[in-house]
Amino acid sequence: MAEDLEIKAQLENFENMLMLRNYINRMLKYDLSGTHLSLRECQLLMYIYQHGQTGTSELAQVFKVTRTLISKTLGQLMQANLIREQAHRNDRRRVDISLTDNGIKQVVAVKKQISNNLQSMDATKELLRLTEQVASLSQ
Repeated sequence: MAEDLEIKAQLENFENMLMLRNYINRMLKYDLSGTHLSLRECQLLMYIYQHGQTGTSELAQVFKVTRTLISKTLGQLMQANLIREQAHRNDRRRVDISLTDNGIKQVVAVKKQISNNLQSMDATKELLRLTEQVASLSQ
């Protein structure tokens, strides 16, 4: 009987975590609608915005994906004129990646949209409720 209750509690906790994950994914997709950016493209732009310049290897390591996937995504961002590549000052084998003016404008617009959505009372209440439920799982 005690095992059944424990299993039931674990299933409820798992369900709550899935709800939180789905809610966050919906919020992110909603936030990115109208930007024509994928979640990965947005993540890369945000990282470059925060760090100024970076390289392909650093991005692959940070996001735990292959350099090939990073290069493909960066190519799409370059075609959209959101990033630029420049030869590294000290090592000609390396390439530094930075945002263009359009890239900076895009990041600022996405950040503003996310901020506005988070200020929505319903979204914030729901997120706090789910976060509290997940926090109680770790206790």
